[in-house]
Amino acid sequence: MTNSQMDTDQRPNDIRPLANDAARILGWLINMGADEIVSEHAVDRFAASASVEKQPAKALATDILPSRPAALSHQLTADAARQAGARNTIGQLAECLNNFDAQPLRKAATQLCFFEGNPLSPILILGDRPRTEEDKSGQVFAGKSRELLTRMLAAINVKIADVGLMNFVPWRPPGNRAPLENEISLCLPFAARALELMKPRLILSFGALGGQYLAGGDGSIIRQRGKWQKVGGGLMMATMHPDELLKLPAQKRLAWRDLLAFRIEMDEFAP
Repeated sequence: MTNSQMDTDQRPNDIRPLANDAARILGWLINMGADEIVSEHAVDRFAASASVEKQPAKALATDILPSRPAALSHQLTADAARQAGARNTIGQLAECLNNFDAQPLRKAATQLCFFEGNPLSPILILGDRPRTEEDKSGQVFAGKSRELLTRMLAAINVKIADVGLMNFVPWRPPGNRAPLENEISLCLPFAARALELMKPRLILSFGALGGQYLAGGDGSIIRQRGKWQKVGGGLMMATMHPDELLKLPAQKRLAWRDLLAFRIEMDEFAP
């Protein structure tokens, strides 16, 4: 038997198993979803998908933007400043805030938590915003936060009944979240006007909002705390809010340092 005859006789036996395997493999690929014929040139499906996704996103971004956001914001802020500037007592400011329909927080909160205590005191205790307990009671500080604040002030010989207490943002944001920029901008003129009327010599600010927006301080309370900042004719020092200290008791040591520094400055101001 020649070599060519050997090749001819063995070829059917060699090819048949390969054909059967190819059929099984092709069936498996179809079952797995690979039912498209492969072309001679590779197609980058990721690039094609990315180009399709970019187009609707770009169109959507332009569709949802309001037509004149800057003009609307400026108009509302100017109106807030005008109304605040026309009030000459803390009581008038509180009444104005209660009727300031442009403030979205007013519609979601239960009640105003703006000011309580002595408006003639040279010391002002400034909160950042109400939480749930404040929203229920209408107080600037309420519940366990008020209990802790009372003890903190007593530790430096300050009675809570003798000082003024005010919230920079006087309404509780929904879900106790941080207030948004547009909400803060509508509160700022009222807080600034209140300081003009009270003329406090020393401000102890709990939370970063007061120092950030009234004195241009850092947005982080950890970086802002323990430093004196000028506000009008007085000085402000920020420290952690009692609500945060209840959640993070280890931070009380930092708050105690701030209280001691505040007490020292009080003694400097004393006649």
